[in-house]
Amino acid sequence: MKNDEMIMRILDDIQEAVILINHEEKIIFLNNSASKILGIPKKKALNTKVTDTITDTRLHIVLKTGIPELDRIQNLGKKVIVTSRFPIRDEEDIIIGAAAIFRDITSIQKLAEEVTNLRELDSLLRAIIDSTYDAISVADEEGRIVMVNKAYTKVTGLTPKEVIGKLATYDIAEGHESMHIKCAREKQPILNVKTKLSTNKKEVLINVNPIFVKGEFKGSVGVIHDISEIERLIRELEATKRLLKKEEAKYTFEDIVAESEIMKNVVFQSKKAANTNVNILLYGEAGVGKEILAQAIHNYSKRREFPFLSTNLLLQDEKKQLENFFENEDNLIERAEKGTIFIDNAHLMGPEVQNLMIKLLNDGEVFYKNKKVSLNAKIIFATPENLKELMSIGKFSRKLYYKISVVTIEVPALRERKEDIPKMAKQILHILNQKHEKVVYDFSEDAVKILESYEWPGNIRELENVLDRALMNMSQSDTIITSMHLPELKTIELDKNKINGTLKELLDEYEKYIIIETLKDCQGNKTAAARKLGLTVRNLYYKLEKLGLK
Repeated sequence: MKNDEMIMRILDDIQEAVILINHEEKIIFLNNSASKILGIPKKKALNTKVTDTITDTRLHIVLKTGIPELDRIQNLGKKVIVTSRFPIRDEEDIIIGAAAIFRDITSIQKLAEEVTNLRELDSLLRAIIDSTYDAISVADEEGRIVMVNKAYTKVTGLTPKEVIGKLATYDIAEGHESMHIKCAREKQPILNVKTKLSTNKKEVLINVNPIFVKGEFKGSVGVIHDISEIERLIRELEATKRLLKKEEAKYTFEDIVAESEIMKNVVFQSKKAANTNVNILLYGEAGVGKEILAQAIHNYSKRREFPFLSTNLLLQDEKKQLENFFENEDNLIERAEKGTIFIDNAHLMGPEVQNLMIKLLNDGEVFYKNKKVSLNAKIIFATPENLKELMSIGKFSRKLYYKISVVTIEVPALRERKEDIPKMAKQILHILNQKHEKVVYDFSEDAVKILESYEWPGNIRELENVLDRALMNMSQSDTIITSMHLPELKTIELDKNKINGTLKELLDEYEKYIIIETLKDCQGNKTAAARKLGLTVRNLYYKLEKLGLK
């Protein structure tokens, strides 16, 4: 199969519209897409002057001036197209024609029909194919690559020298047989295969079409569309949605168990602070329920009818923090108008963010990248870290600390409020019954003792996780949780007297045990284990490293 013939077959069926004129301003080629968009039959258009056939064309101007016109928006009847026009030069740099490409299509599906009179057009057609952003490769009937365009190297990382003349196994997608080889065997199109390239792991969409000449298979044409940037943007968008989620602040003080004196005091302080305009700092270990308390404060305040927005800095670098707080059009500060902003893991604020936050809290507004950002919301900061210690070693701004810590509420660990455990466990049990469609209504006396005697290094999240697993392992006829349903806690309780060491060492040992057991339950899947433990994957890896678990 001649290269010229193959190239023209490619052009005739790509989804981008193509028009070519020669040095006499006559249309010498237009493909199916161009014919469809213009509403002009091919036979009627060929060999006519472009100015007579196409309204408002500028191809003849590009032919005369030699100046390309790129990415022009043009009205075409009721249609709007984006077109590029450029001169075509021969090997001696003489202008021999001009071409227009309508770049409103992103993928190429069909290729392959004969076009005659190609001797003069070879350089023109190659220039057209090289102008597309998609990677094009052509293989013969044996599956050997005979041609690739410039975009092919950019997308795959493989040069023409590396692939031309070689079997298409060099063009293989990760985890798949070569699409050209498969097409040669099956003589059928292979369309919309989403995969990764084995060369550079880029995410791509692949289409391969067979080429038939007078009914005889002559090869195949492959088009690789790079979607890695699109996929990255989608992932980034989803991450941003998670980081800047709008909450309905569903929890109130009625949902917070406060049988213990220490927790009654927390609720008392929180209610007092709720109806002031002073910002609040919540300090407490991971899993103690800081966000639940923040929602309760919001719902108790005069701001309850306005937004409650939360963001977790554990998932954000400083660039992302700056975007989310100050730069984006729908930034967190202004979206929370008259409402409440909850910032978890506030100790992870970057230095520039801290400086801007100081100015924002002092002046009620700040200028960032020539944009004014105004604050009309209450901010509740939360952290598991001792900000005074971080301040003393230069890891947290002294000015910001004193600005946000006027009202500091320390949320106790579950081991410090064991009187709350029975009622809290029943509250959690009620929710889990709905989740698992069970009717477990109480705890046995020995089960309550085990729950109260355990130290709960993972706090409320760990209690939820333990009860969740207990219900999953219970039969439909079981209605009471007993010590038999809490084997991991029972084992720890029996063994803990054998452990010698400080309280921190004991807690580390318990934490280590829980993580190991959860990983076993999840068959080693760290993402699933982190979800069960109420941790981020990053935090789980940190704990594994800290506890010497590989």
